[in-house]
Amino acid sequence: MRIRWERPVMLACKASGELLVITTTEEAFEFLTSKWPISGGKKYFTALEFCDRVAVGTADRERARLAFIAAAEEAGLPVTTIGVADTVE
Repeated sequence: MRIRWERPVMLACKASGELLVITTTEEAFEFLTSKWPISGGKKYFTALEFCDRVAVGTADRERARLAFIAAAEEAGLPVTTIGVADTVE
C-alpha cells in the first residue's frame, strides 16, 4: 500500500534536468535503486535500509523520508521540501 508522505520531496535530476516529486517511500526506493546518480554513499545505504524497513513494517515513513533527503543532499542533488525544516538526527 502506497501511503503518501505528508511533505513530498522535490529534487532535480542533474543528468536529465528533470524535476521529480517523490511522494511515497516506494517511489523513493525506486528512485534510489534505478535512477540514483552516484554509486553508494553512507546516507544512500541508510535510505535504502529505511525504505526496506518501512516495507516490512519496522520503520516509520517519515524516518525513511528524512533518510532519503539526507542521501539526496549527500549525492549533491538539489532538494526542496514543503513545510517545516527537515532534520535527521
